[in-house]
Amino acid sequence: MATIGQQRCTGVGAEARRSRKAVLPVVCGKSLFSSRPRSPLHKQGVRHAAAVVTAPGPVSQRFAQVAGKVDFKGVHHVALLCSNLERALEFYQGVLGLEINPERPHSKLPYRGAWLWIGPEMIHLMELPNPDPLTGRPEHGGRDRHFCVGVASIDPLVEKLEAAGVAYTKSMSGRAALFFRDPDMNCLECVEMESWR
Repeated sequence: MATIGQQRCTGVGAEARRSRKAVLPVVCGKSLFSSRPRSPLHKQGVRHAAAVVTAPGPVSQRFAQVAGKVDFKGVHHVALLCSNLERALEFYQGVLGLEINPERPHSKLPYRGAWLWIGPEMIHLMELPNPDPLTGRPEHGGRDRHFCVGVASIDPLVEKLEAAGVAYTKSMSGRAALFFRDPDMNCLECVEMESWR
């Protein structure tokens, strides 16, 4: 009955089994629900996710009862760590052409940094130690942590990156998009799109 990718849920009340007959993805690793072996897959670190079925209603409905709706307005800024602020600014200002937001001074913060406009949002550069590895990261940034910004056209960006010797990869989906990294291995995606604000 069970496969490696899916498993019929067990350990649920008979009534729930009859009414839902759910097939859930298995949960690998340490079980949150039970430590008893329920199938041969238990020895491979597979546990049942049956407790999810017994919860009253969809997850969104359960948590919506906790408080009112959060009125998100959009992404205000993305914070990036850099080892050297001047080197980071050479990239973001010199290569990408971003402008500093002078209304966001750093005099009240205990580290060096800068705020740069990227469309209607900002990038916050912070000169702080980076806990992430700088080597061994995926060559294609779409397989790593990244943030995405829209551009009218990727062609001028390609010209700037190539002139500066910055490596990039194009989107594997065929979209007009590309991924590249700054000197501290932070990854950006730029995709052609219309303005939304």
